[in-house]
Amino acid sequence: MEVLGVLRHRGRHPAAHARQWYADARRALPPGQLALLEALVPTDHSNAPDFLTPVPRHGESLQEVAARIAATPAEEADYQLDIAIRGRRVWPHVRALHESEAAYERWRRPMPPALESVARDGGAAVVSAAATAMATLFENVLAPDWPRVRTVLDADISNRADRMAAYGAAAVLDDLGERMQWTGTELVLERPYSGVIDWADEGVLFVPATTHVGPVLFAAEHPHPPLLIYRARGIAALGERPAGAAESALAGLVGVTRAALLTTLDTPASTVELSRRTGWSSATVSYHLGILLRAGLVDRSRRGRVVRYARTGLGTALATSSAEEQAPRPAAVGGLQRPFDGRRGSPERAG
Repeated sequence: MEVLGVLRHRGRHPAAHARQWYADARRALPPGQLALLEALVPTDHSNAPDFLTPVPRHGESLQEVAARIAATPAEEADYQLDIAIRGRRVWPHVRALHESEAAYERWRRPMPPALESVARDGGAAVVSAAATAMATLFENVLAPDWPRVRTVLDADISNRADRMAAYGAAAVLDDLGERMQWTGTELVLERPYSGVIDWADEGVLFVPATTHVGPVLFAAEHPHPPLLIYRARGIAALGERPAGAAESALAGLVGVTRAALLTTLDTPASTVELSRRTGWSSATVSYHLGILLRAGLVDRSRRGRVVRYARTGLGTALATSSAEEQAPRPAAVGGLQRPFDGRRGSPERAG
């Protein structure tokens, strides 16, 4: 999903780290490999074949993910390509999701030349070439940053697990992202087509991604558990320059997000102001400030309706001694831009 987000937005991603990854990919990948991935993940269409993003398994390496992509059955790969490529086979149950045959054809896209040259040899050739290209991109571009990415993703999961334990699942589901709501009995996602998924017994697997932009994605295809793919919190930390040894020690002591907030608080600021500086949501900032407050590293004061936070003496000592030079502020990521529709390959993936 991280690679998919990079490819979806190319060099126009709102997050600085994803733009840098795409620039690095253009230098690192053979042109044919990058062209194939861009053909599979277009910027101007919402669909990407599901074989690029198999259901994640905890602790799995990218080499293992690539092997699963390459092992996608040829008929399954062909079916996923059929869905959105004009001129390929029309499946009646896919067409039935749309208002009319004409509407479905308008939604489909032309066959990209880079994909056509590989698809002539069938779905097996496509998944094999795609797996190689995905592995090359990850190893040459994302792998050096992966420990930092995993830190952000793990922090997001911990935060949401704490909120779920404290306030219930509804509080987490309502806060995952745009165009999705929890009614108490159903997850409802806004889509330009209609479908109902009855999946009462499997639960839902939450999948954060630092490169995801736009509406929450929902994926449900037997025999895999349903997925909710959403934008992780705390991605502003990935816009910082690489931390020095002392800065890493501070992050190891209090966590990456709280270390960034502590070094950002060189002047008192409200939750809203810190949210603007870092690009994190107000809820994320408030959660981590609460931990810093209980640890005695920040203090708070109220003037009217505004609550401002400031470092305590202990917090200042930690922040100012964490590097030989002033610790960097997180680069603001800004708001979500250019949301894409979020439809993925399978027609069952509707809500």
